Amino acid sequence: MKIYSKGFFLSLVSSLRNKRGAILILIISFIPLFGYSQKIAVKTNALEWATVSPNISAEFVVSPTMSLDLSASFNEWTPYKNAKFDHLRIQPELRYWFQRPMAQHFLGFTLLYIDYDMMYKGVCHDGQAIGGGFTYGYDFVLSKRWNLELTAGIGAIYRFERKYNEGATYPSKNNANSWGVIPIKLGVTVSYVIF
Repeated sequence: MKIYSKGFFLSLVSSLRNKRGAILILIISFIPLFGYSQKIAVKTNALEWATVSPNISAEFVVSPTMSLDLSASFNEWTPYKNAKFDHLRIQPELRYWFQRPMAQHFLGFTLLYIDYDMMYKGVCHDGQAIGGGFTYGYDFVLSKRWNLELTAGIGAIYRFERKYNEGATYPSKNNANSWGVIPIKLGVTVSYVIF
């Protein structure tokens, strides 16, 4: 039996190029895990707020040592002169906790989808990226309901974008597609445990 993996991959990438398709694929992928959740927290990353990017996360405990973190951020304006980073980012992460979920050390595996339109020093980048990587973090339990989490991670992304100089003609198709290794996650996150 021949498997047409190339066709599947191309249709997946095509779906990810559409924001609604990316969100739908991520939600459908993780629906079975929500049914087992015993503990839920809502969170926000202070480092992303520093870039004027509103963000929110929800973390669901799915087993005695695992949790699922779903985060999203966006930015639709240009707060800094000569630099902009308009984006929509969706990032699920599966975490393994060494003690218990939402306390102390964890290792994570994260996926990333980002749709961006950015400009820096007169060079514009309009495109999308998909990727994944590994994270490490530590969650300080401040009280029964409040936690402070520090997270860092590294991974690889594939970006497909239209790159052009400010004021130049907008390219008719993607002209800068490449793989790259990036810090895939960085956070100082405040979380509130709902139950």
